[in-house]
Amino acid sequence: MIFRKSSYSLIGGIIALLVITGYQTYQYAEQLWNHRVLDKQQLYTLKENTRLIDVFEQLHPLAPQQRFVLKGWLRLYPQLAKIKAGTYQLPAQASFAKIAAILRSGNVYQYHITFVDGETMTQWWQQLQQAPGIKINQASLTQVTAELGFSNGNMEGWLLPETYYYTQGTTAEALLNRAYQAMRQFLAQTWQTRKAGLPIRSPYQLLVLASIIEKETGEVEEMPKVASVFVNRLHQHMRLQSDPTVIYGLGDAYTGNLTRANLRQKTRYNTYVIYGLPPTPIAMPGRSAIQAAAHPANTNYYYFVADGSGGHHFSVNLQEHNQAVRKYILKR
Repeated sequence: MIFRKSSYSLIGGIIALLVITGYQTYQYAEQLWNHRVLDKQQLYTLKENTRLIDVFEQLHPLAPQQRFVLKGWLRLYPQLAKIKAGTYQLPAQASFAKIAAILRSGNVYQYHITFVDGETMTQWWQQLQQAPGIKINQASLTQVTAELGFSNGNMEGWLLPETYYYTQGTTAEALLNRAYQAMRQFLAQTWQTRKAGLPIRSPYQLLVLASIIEKETGEVEEMPKVASVFVNRLHQHMRLQSDPTVIYGLGDAYTGNLTRANLRQKTRYNTYVIYGLPPTPIAMPGRSAIQAAAHPANTNYYYFVADGSGGHHFSVNLQEHNQAVRKYILKR
């Protein structure tokens, strides 16, 4: 009897010790699971078939005991380890629990890129090549435009300037196609509501005119007046005489200083030489410029000149325009 009582006491003690040890281990695991491990915010790309315990090891080196305890925790709660591949933004002071929750969510990080009104397709392509997370499948802009169905290789004007969000691995073609579809939709809507009697025969011509307006002024409020000048000139079969069209036609030959010789140089885009609109847009027009082209102000203006304040002085005839040039440009 004495031996049996001692045996029972020993077994009871062992059980009690195991219970206490198990409880303490559980407490430690719970504390470790909620321990904050990231010093600063960071982007993390989770590859397919990566185990959560290996993610933890990559983000925060684990001692053998910590790795053992966390593996036990994940065996106890296997649903916590059902993570999804992708690129995620992990916040500063994130715990193992927070990291796991983010990787389970599937809410991958959204990069963004802002295409600015008035820039050219060449500038946008350069921006795309430097943007993080973008996958460049085609080696040249010509290949990309052909891939998107532009057989003439010219997408100028056809992409809507705004901010676009995308995920890791989005292709340049996919992003440009989104901008193209957005422009097509907005242009079609604007064309349907255009002012009656415009000397413009197609949505594409509206896009061309809008691109000139965009390059002529950065002031949204005066875009309808700038548009009215060009519309009035088109009605009277006058040359548009827009400096930005000359610059675009010069391409890489433009040195930053527009000369009289440049104004006389014949290109397809030089509206000091050609009549009507140039053959393509000269930049990517924004919504305001397109709206202005479709809804120009009612004016009798035929000229404008920069007034030095960021805006322009508008004139109804050449004599008044020459006076404005002397005042604002020649300072006489």
